[in-house]
Amino acid sequence: MTTEPRLDILGAALADPSRCRILCELMDGRAFTNKELACAANVSPQTASAHLKQLETAGLTTSLRSGRHVYHRIAGEDVAGVLETFARLSPADHLSRSGRRGQAGSDALLARCCYSHVAGRLGVLMAARLAELNVLGMDSGVVSPGPRFRAFLDEIGVDLQPAVRAGPVVRLCLDWTERRHHISGPLATTIMQESLRQEWLKRRRGSRALTITDNGYDAFDRLFGLCKDVIDPVGGGG
Repeated sequence: MTTEPRLDILGAALADPSRCRILCELMDGRAFTNKELACAANVSPQTASAHLKQLETAGLTTSLRSGRHVYHRIAGEDVAGVLETFARLSPADHLSRSGRRGQAGSDALLARCCYSHVAGRLGVLMAARLAELNVLGMDSGVVSPGPRFRAFLDEIGVDLQPAVRAGPVVRLCLDWTERRHHISGPLATTIMQESLRQEWLKRRRGSRALTITDNGYDAFDRLFGLCKDVIDPVGGGG
């Protein structure tokens, strides 16, 4: 009996382009039906079912039944972090083409969902500003609440006390397009949820890209000191 980790199981699950497209769709953070994922991967529902069974067996996804439908989602934030790391290690020469102003995909580089938090240029800029404002402390790759952490929570009107008692309230996640850290964990999830609730950010149908609204640019300037020209210097997003 071997005591080595079964990386071959993960490798086999990730070895098919259609399964990778399904995982990328699920990195939106929401749950989707088999039919929705089949459409996203451009395969038949029967083929999608087989792919989803393999992904769930590998521990990458989970499923739940609600009424007549079965919904699938990423198995958890740890899995999402691993997938983001794999994405960072994958070839990225296509990003220079997608990043040109006006081309498909450029908005996802500006702001997108990474499971339950904000990624892309906006995500890494927010993480950097939270450190500069002493909301977070970052030292040798370790992040923790800083002197102004509670004051910042008051500014955005949320209470993270239950999450603080449960474990780390913030973690670092290396952004696969920016090659710099954005944040994950309860604080990052709260920021995204509040951004969606206040309509600072809006989801896009069929994409992980997030639209930054005019109110969003105002809010990110007020809370993080990030003006529109800093967030989107080429003026192509939103």
